[in-house]
Amino acid sequence: MSRTDTQNEIVDFARKWQKFDGGPDEDIFVTFGLEPREYFRRLKNILDDGSAALDPPAVSELATVCAYRLRRGDVQTIGQ
Repeated sequence: MSRTDTQNEIVDFARKWQKFDGGPDEDIFVTFGLEPREYFRRLKNILDDGSAALDPPAVSELATVCAYRLRRGDVQTIGQ
């Protein structure tokens, strides 16, 4: 399955910020117009469906970041 431009942007952003727990919530919102939880859900779906076209170690690292951010209880809603 090929990626859309938006999926490419999501993966590129994730790669850029993977060493920093996925990036600041505010940057995610400003860049994508998405709450962080929705961004990480979308990234996880891209990784799960195999359209990320990344090597297995990179997919594993990003999946770990997604899992961490999705289970984190301190993610705030940006608009509040």
